[in-house]
Amino acid sequence: MGIINPLALAYLPLVGLLVLIYFFRRKRKTIPVPSFIPWRTLRQDTVRTKLFLVDVLFFLQLIALLLLIFFLARPYLPSFTSGIIGKDIILLIDTSASMQTLEGDRTRFQLAQEEALELVDGMGISDRMQIITMHTRPQIVSESSGNKDELRELIRGLESIDTGTNMEEALNLGMSLLKHLGNGELHVLTDTEHSSQMDDNVRFVNLAGSSRDNVAITGLDVYQDMFKEYREREAYVTLQNFSDDPKTVLVKSYLNQEPIAEQVVELIPGEYKTVRIQGIMGPGLLRAELAPGDALGADNNAYAIIRHKKTLHALVVAEEQLFVEEMRRIENATGQLKFSVVPPAAYSPDMVKDYDITIFHHYVPQEYPDMNALFIFPPKDNAFFPVTGWTRGAGFIDWDSSNPILRHLDYMEDLWIYKALHLEPGEDLKTFVMAAGTEEDFPLALAGTVEGKRVVVLGFDVADFNLSKAKNLPVLIMLLNIIQWLDPYSAGAYQIKTGEPFIVNLEDQQETKEITLLTPEGKTVNINAAGNPLVITDTYSSGEYVLRNGETETRFVANLFDVEESNLKSAPSPQKRMEFRAAETSTYIEEKKKELGRYILAFVALLLLAEWILYCLRARAAVT
Repeated sequence: MGIINPLALAYLPLVGLLVLIYFFRRKRKTIPVPSFIPWRTLRQDTVRTKLFLVDVLFFLQLIALLLLIFFLARPYLPSFTSGIIGKDIILLIDTSASMQTLEGDRTRFQLAQEEALELVDGMGISDRMQIITMHTRPQIVSESSGNKDELRELIRGLESIDTGTNMEEALNLGMSLLKHLGNGELHVLTDTEHSSQMDDNVRFVNLAGSSRDNVAITGLDVYQDMFKEYREREAYVTLQNFSDDPKTVLVKSYLNQEPIAEQVVELIPGEYKTVRIQGIMGPGLLRAELAPGDALGADNNAYAIIRHKKTLHALVVAEEQLFVEEMRRIENATGQLKFSVVPPAAYSPDMVKDYDITIFHHYVPQEYPDMNALFIFPPKDNAFFPVTGWTRGAGFIDWDSSNPILRHLDYMEDLWIYKALHLEPGEDLKTFVMAAGTEEDFPLALAGTVEGKRVVVLGFDVADFNLSKAKNLPVLIMLLNIIQWLDPYSAGAYQIKTGEPFIVNLEDQQETKEITLLTPEGKTVNINAAGNPLVITDTYSSGEYVLRNGETETRFVANLFDVEESNLKSAPSPQKRMEFRAAETSTYIEEKKKELGRYILAFVALLLLAEWILYCLRARAAVT
């Protein structure tokens, strides 16, 4: 037996207090006194004793007091139990596209599943395992569990998907979980080498074999000028040979499952080429395919949306008549644009919902419009685009012709700008055209995404150029390119990389409604959409997705286009592997303390009850 709170023994002097109470208590004894002897003749020590009278009540109270002090000391009876401390295993499995690579007759992912199942089979009775997958982001598949059958079922149900690998984020998650485990180990099953130094309780299993036979599609760009016919549209497929040998491949292209072209391409090791696809005669799904197959099939197909020809409705907020006339000339010449002009004083944010894009001339509203917008020559004191100065007389000096906004632009340096603003780029808006004045170079045009909307800012006034003259053709081309880039229905807006979210604005979305998503595998997913815009995150497969909202259909495509995944790596040599210290199971002996407090209190209650009954009996006897 032991006590938990020995300081409670400091209450023992209370026993002395109880003795003092009884010491000064008057002795109750009947003394016969003759009636003829005066009271004053009795001696004092005849009626008062020098010692207190020890009786049963005293002992009952003393025992109760000692038990209460003993209760405060928290006495206990010790007991001992033994058990086994098991291992806590964190299993990190790579499910990215490269794990679909064939190594003999099995994929790297199948090899990873076999390795994982062996880990489960080797678990002890007290061991536990937590499973995490990694691709574009890590995902916790299960909490820590010791149920082997459940773990096997989870591992067999995993699948490799068509995305890249975010190794760093997954390892950070695994290591953070490992730090909270007293007897843990981390197993990483992947085909990607990791150069950072890890703790010795981390084990890397690199499943990359000798297979490097891979040619991949790393890009599919479709140039579909809204002002041209379908037959004038072109697509460009980028191929790269990641094999160690020369490769000859056949590039097949299809529009809505109908073949449109086949081209033979020869590639030396490491070479990449761009192949042009012509013969696009209408809207629909464009697919490019490589033949024959190779070690990794996930990068042998690519997809793009050929959009329908559609009149673009633009709201033009402008006061200057010369600028409005230039817009009307463009409208009449293209036949694909419809401009509605309002003066700045009549503009309100609610107007934009009826249009596809908005163009502001010499005006910036107090709040961003909820759509893609072009701002031409904004005022210096506007709230969104800082203007650090202006220059009278400047020229274009630097631009990126690969930028969609500047495509097909030449001879820009021959243009002279009457008045140019010095714009200041920011986190969201980047410079895509530089200009030179008499003293310094400065940003002249910015473009980017602000609050989910595409925005272009021009620091010069297009109204200063007569767009009907041939020498000013580059300005007209730039303006038309900008309008196409801002077009919310452009093909680029409906093409993402696998694993990236797809964001779509829902028209008249006021309340929660059910929307269905048809995946490339043919699976239908129900989505409860609340608010706007809608963000689709389940984009892990290459191919076409169909989003159905009532009678409205939105189609978009996802492509792998990941050089790191397509560049199949060989396994490192054994001497490069890190030494691994496995966690060990151990036995333990644990002391348990069974406190006696409840029993002591019950006994004290019985003593107090007995003391009260005895006191009542004595009091009654004294009365009678």
